[in-house]
Amino acid sequence: MADVAAANASNAPKAAVVAPNALTEEKALENTEKAINTLKPIVKSAEAKPVSIDTGNGHAPAPTITISDHDTEPQLLDKSGKQQNGVNAQATTSATPPSDAPDNVNSEDNDPATAAPGSMPSKPAGELPDWYANAKVGWRQVTGIDDPTPTALQAEKNVIHAWLNDMYYGDWYHNAGVIVFAVLATHLATLLRLGMGWMFIILAFCASYYSNSIQRFRTRAREDIQRELVKKRLVHTAESADWMNEFLERFWKIYEPVLSKSIRLAVEQVLSYSTPSFLDSLKLGTFTFGTTAPHIVSVKTDPFTPDDTILMDWAVKFTPTDMLNITPAQAKLRTNPKIVLDVKVGKGPAVATLPILVEDMTFAGKMRIRMKLMQNFPHIRTVEMSFTEKPVFDYVLKPIGGETFGFDIGNIPGLSAFIRDTVHSILGPMMYEPNDTAVGVLQIHLVSGKNIKGSKIGGGTPDPYVSISLNNRAPLARTGFRPSTINPHWGSTHFVILNQANLNETLTLSIMDHNEHRKDTSLGQVNFDLSAILEDATQEGLVKEIMRDGKERGELQFDLSYFPVITPAVVDGKPEPLPESNVGICRLTIHQAKDLDRSRSLGTDLNPVAKVFLSGAKTPHVTTHTVKHTLAPVWETPTEFLVPNKKRSTVTIKVINERDFMKDPVVGYMTARLEDLLAATQKRGRENCWWMLSGCNTGRVRISAEWKPLNMAGSLQGAGTYTPPIGLVRLWIKRAKDVKNVESTLGGKSDPYVRVMLNGVIKSRTDIINNNLNPEFDQIIYVPVHHIRETLVLEVMDYQNIGKDRSLGAVELKVNDLAVADRDNHDFPYTSNGKIPRNSPIFLDKNISKGVLEYEAEFVPSLNIKGIEFDQRNELEKAVEEGARESGAHGDAGDDVASADGSVSSSDEEYEKVPEGITVGEPTSGILIFNVKSGKIFHKARLEVLLDDSYWPSFATERARSSAHAKWDAIGEGFVKELDFGRVWLRLNENEEGEKEDILGDFKCDTKAFLERCLDTDAEFTLSREDGTSVGSVVISSKFVPVPIKLDPRESINNMGVLRVDLMSGKDIRGADRSGKSDPFVVFTLNGQKVFKSETKKKTLTPEWNEPFSVQVPSRVAADFTLEVFDWNQIEQAKSLGVGRIELADVEPFQSMERVIPITSTKHGEKGEILLRLLFTPEIIAKARKNTSTFSTAGRAMTQLGGLPLGAGKGVVHGVGSVGRHVTGVFKRSKSIKESDESDVEPPPAQVSMPAGPNASPAAAVAAGTTIPPTQDIVPQPNIGVVKVVVVGAKDLSTAGESSVKPYLVLRVAKEKFKTKHAGKTLTPEWDETFSFQVTPDIRTMSLGIYDDKSFAKDKCLGEADIEIWRHLQPNAPTPLLAADVWTELRNGTGQVHIRLEYERGLGHGRSSTNLSTSRAMGLGSPSRFSLHKPRPTDE
Repeated sequence: MADVAAANASNAPKAAVVAPNALTEEKALENTEKAINTLKPIVKSAEAKPVSIDTGNGHAPAPTITISDHDTEPQLLDKSGKQQNGVNAQATTSATPPSDAPDNVNSEDNDPATAAPGSMPSKPAGELPDWYANAKVGWRQVTGIDDPTPTALQAEKNVIHAWLNDMYYGDWYHNAGVIVFAVLATHLATLLRLGMGWMFIILAFCASYYSNSIQRFRTRAREDIQRELVKKRLVHTAESADWMNEFLERFWKIYEPVLSKSIRLAVEQVLSYSTPSFLDSLKLGTFTFGTTAPHIVSVKTDPFTPDDTILMDWAVKFTPTDMLNITPAQAKLRTNPKIVLDVKVGKGPAVATLPILVEDMTFAGKMRIRMKLMQNFPHIRTVEMSFTEKPVFDYVLKPIGGETFGFDIGNIPGLSAFIRDTVHSILGPMMYEPNDTAVGVLQIHLVSGKNIKGSKIGGGTPDPYVSISLNNRAPLARTGFRPSTINPHWGSTHFVILNQANLNETLTLSIMDHNEHRKDTSLGQVNFDLSAILEDATQEGLVKEIMRDGKERGELQFDLSYFPVITPAVVDGKPEPLPESNVGICRLTIHQAKDLDRSRSLGTDLNPVAKVFLSGAKTPHVTTHTVKHTLAPVWETPTEFLVPNKKRSTVTIKVINERDFMKDPVVGYMTARLEDLLAATQKRGRENCWWMLSGCNTGRVRISAEWKPLNMAGSLQGAGTYTPPIGLVRLWIKRAKDVKNVESTLGGKSDPYVRVMLNGVIKSRTDIINNNLNPEFDQIIYVPVHHIRETLVLEVMDYQNIGKDRSLGAVELKVNDLAVADRDNHDFPYTSNGKIPRNSPIFLDKNISKGVLEYEAEFVPSLNIKGIEFDQRNELEKAVEEGARESGAHGDAGDDVASADGSVSSSDEEYEKVPEGITVGEPTSGILIFNVKSGKIFHKARLEVLLDDSYWPSFATERARSSAHAKWDAIGEGFVKELDFGRVWLRLNENEEGEKEDILGDFKCDTKAFLERCLDTDAEFTLSREDGTSVGSVVISSKFVPVPIKLDPRESINNMGVLRVDLMSGKDIRGADRSGKSDPFVVFTLNGQKVFKSETKKKTLTPEWNEPFSVQVPSRVAADFTLEVFDWNQIEQAKSLGVGRIELADVEPFQSMERVIPITSTKHGEKGEILLRLLFTPEIIAKARKNTSTFSTAGRAMTQLGGLPLGAGKGVVHGVGSVGRHVTGVFKRSKSIKESDESDVEPPPAQVSMPAGPNASPAAAVAAGTTIPPTQDIVPQPNIGVVKVVVVGAKDLSTAGESSVKPYLVLRVAKEKFKTKHAGKTLTPEWDETFSFQVTPDIRTMSLGIYDDKSFAKDKCLGEADIEIWRHLQPNAPTPLLAADVWTELRNGTGQVHIRLEYERGLGHGRSSTNLSTSRAMGLGSPSRFSLHKPRPTDE
């Protein structure tokens, strides 16, 4: 021990003397050198000796190292008593001590006083004492997280203990314990007759305990909340590392010399072995990283990774110091990165040194560091590093001339970019994220959201959609947004390819709010740890809370399924062949191209870029980088994509010459089947997979493909197939009670209706009941269902005349409550549980309800038939089968086909025309299924399908993205009550769901005729306007599933139709005049609406009328059809002589019958009778909405224009537009009219105009006939202009049932809205307000509406009108008409509006904004329907 201490003392360094004013760098270098000198004697004394290695040849020498178990074998000691170990020990051939060893070896070794420090014990260590073994050290032992699974008795005790703690300890001790103690202590003090001093002592004790506990609670709670908030902030925010940069700046000057020296030594060893023979040597003459330390820009940590994983994104940069503007003294203290490679050329004395200089290296990039932790030392299992994006680097390279005369080759055009791309191509597969290949596919099925809280300014309803990403990086996929709903249903499926690193990441589902004019806002996130799918690959029915800023913002329901890549099994060191699979992942690599056709370029070289298209897609799946000025580009771009069907998949590669300011021509292309690419790669290898390019003279491309089959069990192929219906749900929605009043603050009531949704799609809706919190619906609707696990949502809505409808709550109805599976019944696999009446609370939120919905539900099974699935084959397979069918149909007529019943000729006409499926029977009711495939339409629009008498569409497609070649491939369905009387109505709606309808054209036919054309085959239907002008065509195929159901009499189509009434005569009419006679006339009323008034017969009690009229009856069973006889008086009001009720339920269709209707009154009883003749003709009566949001009780027949009852009085003509609702109205043209036909269409007589002037009037305009010149083109040229609208006034307005009205006018042009002031209480308002707006050829129509201004109620509409701008302004006519006075009749009301239009070309007087000038302008978006609103600021 003394020798060792002496040796250490002799080798100890002497104290260094450094000048106090020495620089930091000098001190660092001096300390480093002294530290190295200090280590030299120690290293020298421990110099290793050479070790012999047994080669196995010759005599075996004695081993130099003896390996033994120190716990079981005795240790050898040298003569000095020290243990023999390592390379300094004298080895022996045996683990036992030699015979001449002293006897006291083991005793000396066992003596701690004589044993060498750090030597291994010679015998096993003793057992630890119980007090140490039972001690709990660390949080894992204290919490018992690693303890074995408790027994059943222990688990039961733990449950009881936890329950007791939760029930009593938590409540009594923490919350009320101090109070109980205070009461008991004071009671005891009272019993002992203690004084007030003891009371103060008890009070001080309780107050101290309460104060300390509250202070601890608040401190800990504040810290917990702060930690959680930091986690939420870390998801989106990157932190700065200024403290780390400050440390690096100081430490770098100390560490950089050691680091540079270590790297130089390691690199020179490599260079010495790699020096070519023609060079003398390669050495690093200079190597330094400079005095500037690396800089950490930001650090972003993912707080939602597992506890054993740390994931950080580091943004780092390494930038040299500017050396131009510094003093010589500062230059001595600073240096930039510099590497000088001395290349010695020659041999012997003739050696020349060529310095290659690399300096001023710059680097910037974002690195992702993932550390996997473990329990044992060093506690870090793995460290993964990769670049999340391509790093940026720069340098100065001077290969010749050195530092003095060197030339930076980066100044050579194109060379620096080439080097940079080469480095990226080499580092990309190894270091760039993701750094490995796909290992599986994640299927994400986003079902729906619930109670999503919006974040719009002003509290509007959000338009939510879901964005899918990993670790909150760039979005991988997204759903479509659902407009204005807090309970969206998406029902979309997305697939994400995962690599090995992704399995430890987090799936981020971001719920976003779609905004048209600004950036989408976040509504919250749902995070899912993907490592959980390794344990359970299929997780259905996941419901996660949507979190934002630590608060719950709703719920998201989704399903996850993971399909891993099938890896080959290894048997005897050889991989087994993979099973044949049609579904998998293809890894396609575009390597390079050669001999490209230079004729596709204006110069001699090309700038080629390759694009990959999958299976005829229009958008490229991947695009390579552009290689400049070459005919043989090298890309080496890999990509991976999911293949649902390998046999049908094709790959198209286009090589394009990229030109910056000109159109990029296609140099060449190739299209190959994926199976051929895979087979060629397997046969030829990756290096020889060359394919010739088409469409060019020369050129070839090398691509390779690798196939990875997926273990999907056909799940992907069935994702887009249609599921046939199992039956119907019959809903009898009776009434609702005490619904939420969303208009109570303004003195109104809700306008409720019920809509039924399945999988987020509106299937049906009831009528709207105005201004009623206890509506009586009494309506039966049918909804097809496809699975017993589906859920219907009955949502009560408040109709808004202008804005979006608002939800009043919803009720859920599960199909499995109505039906049960019957496996023994093949025809009807599901049977009904009967009619189930319910009174369900209407839930506004999760646990909040308002009102009750009363309804009755019943499941009606459908017939289980085959062939309902639609054809999902591609065009190639159809062409092959069509060819085979053609060859079979034109075979030899003499060949007979044998059958069990004999022989049937293939040319037999009856045999050829026998279809498959049911051809006989009485399928009067059923589900009509239609596949809307494609169309050729003139405008981008949605196709809506309406069945029977429904106003709401049974199905509607998405708005077509292309008008010339619209592609939908959408499947819808609806219930047909009676096949013999059913109707199908197809119509094109240019606007989106929820917006004001704009019907371009329609097609109507009987359901039977529809099925005859498109049942099991494709048929084309032409849609047209009412004037016969075609607006396009659609291709539809259909199926029909019979549903045996017994309809109520009021549900039958025979229950509706047109009733012809012949008012013939009267008898024994009561005399009301002094003369004993009467002047009778009759008024007929249907469902509270007057439909006909007869002529007055003077001075008679037996009048003869013989007056016929017709009326549409929506329901004979529920019809309230009455007549009332009045006595006409010249001065007084007409007196009622009695009322008679006409029963229509027993009227037989198509049979004329006479009826005598008795006249009764409450005062005189039954007196008189009326003779009628009735003829009822069944006919579809389509429902329509009024401006008050209700359905009209008596609608219109689909076979009649406008559907107006005969004998309609004044004002009915004005309301035709509301009944037709743009199908199309009498006063509005459809936008589908061709421009060449506009000059032939005369304006309607209810809208006239004349050139502006002082004598302008409606009469003058009609007399002058200045409507439209029939031979002039009224469409303006495609230039910008300004139209000034002067709102003059209106007259003959209706009071809308009010005593007085205060009218104001709202003008709408495109997305702009303008509003006048109200003109006071008058029916002839005069506004004289001017608005100006910018117009283009696309803006043709402006709409106006007149409303009654209410202070504490919703404004009522007094009338609406649409004005065709270019009917009245003709700027391109030979005699231009640039100003006109226009008078237009109002629909949905009475009266006329007078406006003046003036047109000015260009922007006019320097005005360029959309809102050029307004007297009162309203902002974009839907205006409030009330008058208590502030106008929104207009957008510039």
